[in-house]
Amino acid sequence: MIICVECKRELRCDKNSVGADFGFGHVYASDRWVCPECGKLVLLTNDNACFDLHYTFQNEYLKMKQEEE
Repeated sequence: MIICVECKRELRCDKNSVGADFGFGHVYASDRWVCPECGKLVLLTNDNACFDLHYTFQNEYLKMKQEEE
């Protein structure tokens, strides 16, 4: 179960097959969840990344921000 900390509501699955894209084909498969109260979105990813160089495995990709050094 995935719960919104602010609203104390169970999140519901909003979209399947979303790739968390860390660049250069480094992608974590995930599902996107939404809080029915406040609308905040959460990605719940797999533990292991896959090599998806041509970005064809998922229906949608979310480019992740890289940490500044």
